[in-house]
Amino acid sequence: MTGMEQHATDDGSQPLISVIMANYRGARHLGAAIHAVLSQSHARIELLLADDASDDDSLQVAASIRDDRLRILPSDRSLGPAGTRNRALRVARGDWIAIVDSDDLVHPRRLERLLAVARAQGADIVADDLVHFGTVEAPGGRTLLQPLGLTAPVPLDVTMFLRGSAGEAGIPSFGYLKPLISRRALGNNLYDESLKIGEDNELIVRLLVQGARFIMLPDPLYGYRRHATSVSHRLSVDTTAAILAAHRALPRFDDPAARAVAAKVERQLHQALKYEMLVRDIKNRQVWRAAPRLLDPAMLSRLLGSIQDRRRRARAAGAAAPTAAPSVCPDLPAPGEPWTAPPAPAAALVAAESSAGRGPALSPLPEWAVWLDRAVREG
Repeated sequence: MTGMEQHATDDGSQPLISVIMANYRGARHLGAAIHAVLSQSHARIELLLADDASDDDSLQVAASIRDDRLRILPSDRSLGPAGTRNRALRVARGDWIAIVDSDDLVHPRRLERLLAVARAQGADIVADDLVHFGTVEAPGGRTLLQPLGLTAPVPLDVTMFLRGSAGEAGIPSFGYLKPLISRRALGNNLYDESLKIGEDNELIVRLLVQGARFIMLPDPLYGYRRHATSVSHRLSVDTTAAILAAHRALPRFDDPAARAVAAKVERQLHQALKYEMLVRDIKNRQVWRAAPRLLDPAMLSRLLGSIQDRRRRARAAGAAAPTAAPSVCPDLPAPGEPWTAPPAPAAALVAAESSAGRGPALSPLPEWAVWLDRAVREG
C-alpha cells in the first residue's frame, strides 16, 4: 500500500505530532525533505504531504517512499500555500502541528527537542533557529536569529514579533520561523487564504493576540534552503495589498506598545504597496502613471535603494568567502538548557562552507554541526 492509503504511525498508535509539508513543484528536493522528517527520533508522527497541483514529479517522488506515517494529499487545482496547508490542517490528527517546507532539512532530534521544551515551559508555540544554506546571502552565511545572539530559550511576545515585521534594526522577521504549535492553542484558526506571501506571519500574530505563549530556541536545527525558485520575497501589487488588508483585519491589540508597533507596520505596508505600484508602472512602461509616484521622495529613495541593494548583492556573490571563523562551535545541550556560546555564528559558517562545496572551517565539529555539514552537502 502507498502512503496515500495509510493512516497510522509505525507502531499503530495515534500520532502526537502532525507535520505539515506543503509542496508545489518541489520534486527536486522533496525526497530529502520527506526522509528528514521520517527520520525523526520522535516516532509518533504523521507527515501530511499536501501537494498544490504540481505539474512535476512531486507525487511520484512521494509515492515512492513507503512509510505508513506518510499521507499524501494531492489536489487537482492550485490553492496557494495557505490553502494547501489548510487542507492538511483539516485532516491532521496530532496534538501538535509542525511546519516543514518541502525543500528544507531538519535534524533527526528536532521534533523531540521542540516538544520537550514546549512541555517543560508550558509553551503553546516553540521554534528553533533557521540556518540558511544553498544560495548564501551574506559572507560567512547566516541564520535567522543570529542578530539576537541567543544562548538560551526566550519568550517571544506579540510586540517583539511585530517589531520584526516592522524591520527594526537587529530584529529578525520572526514570521519565517517554522514552529511547533499546540492544537489546543491553534483551535479553529486556519491560514488566511487571501495571502500568497506572509501567511505564516499573520497566523502567528493572531495566535499571540489570543494569548498563545511562544518560546524561541537558539538551536540551529532547521536547514532553510535558499535557491532561485524561492518565492518568499516575490512581492507584487496584489500580494502586498492582501498583506495590508490582512494586517488591518487583525484583532485589536490590548497592549499600547503592540498597538504602536502594529500602526508602524501598517504605515510601512502602505508605503510598500505604493512602491509596488511604482515598480509595476515602470515595468509596464506606463510613464504617465510612474511619473507622479516618482515625485514622492520616499518612493524615489526606495527605488534607488533597491537598485543599490541589487548591486551590493551581486558584488557579495562574487566575493571570496571569509577565512575568519567563530572561536567556538559549542556542543548541543539538553533540550531547553543553555548553550555555552551562541551557536548561530558557527552554524552559519558551516552551512556557508558546505553550500560552497568547501570543507568545514571549524574543527572538530560536534554532532549537530556534522549533521548540518552532511545535510547541506547531500540534500
